Amino acid sequence: MGHASSCLEGCFGWEHPEKITLKYFPIPGRAEPIRLALVLGGLQFHDHRLSGEDWRGKYKRTMLFGQVPVLELQKKRRLTQTKAILRYVGRFAKGLHGKHLYPSDPWLGAKVDEIVDAFDDLWILLAPSYRIDDQPLKEHVRQQIFEPGGEGAPLLDAFEAILAKSYNGFAVPEAGLTVADLVYFGFLNSIRSGLVEGLGPGLFADLGYKRIVAHKEMMARIPAIERYYKDKDLLFYEVFRPCK
Repeated sequence: MGHASSCLEGCFGWEHPEKITLKYFPIPGRAEPIRLALVLGGLQFHDHRLSGEDWRGKYKRTMLFGQVPVLELQKKRRLTQTKAILRYVGRFAKGLHGKHLYPSDPWLGAKVDEIVDAFDDLWILLAPSYRIDDQPLKEHVRQQIFEPGGEGAPLLDAFEAILAKSYNGFAVPEAGLTVADLVYFGFLNSIRSGLVEGLGPGLFADLGYKRIVAHKEMMARIPAIERYYKDKDLLFYEVFRPCK
């Protein structure tokens, strides 16, 4: 994945920027946009995928808020919360054409935040379904969320409209590739990957969200991202590849 530049060391005080550990579970989920930001930035990192047993028995009690993902740096520095980590990494990791994944321009940064924050609402809508014990009912409830007239449909309509207005395919076109695009790609693929039972790979195509599908393909074909997923045999990762 390459090495960070000496400027990174000087500007951010990292003597060995490759000494980064990201802790999360062995699934895409909330950590996937962070993983991709690190990959695009050419930063070496230890992708520590925690088993459920290790999480409950060893790690959970040591984590602020008792949650993952967690980014660990040298000098015992630790950062929690998905969006905080993503914005931190995005401020120095560069994507396409030498641009940072999180814009320095305050307005463009706010537009990126607007989109990233909105994706929380999707997970909020899905959260109650995890408390349903009856499997067929659980899957039916999830499907209803995204059907026309469902609670999730206005959000998907908004995400589709954002891309429809873009002149270059990116979520915040003036900024180019940003962490907002990584959240689109990471979170929407996670939802249709089989990780959320009842929602399948054809979810967004079947519902007619052409821009969302096109954005996914554009992202999947970015060389660094395509290389990253090429040899991934982990569960739930098939949909992150082109034409899947």
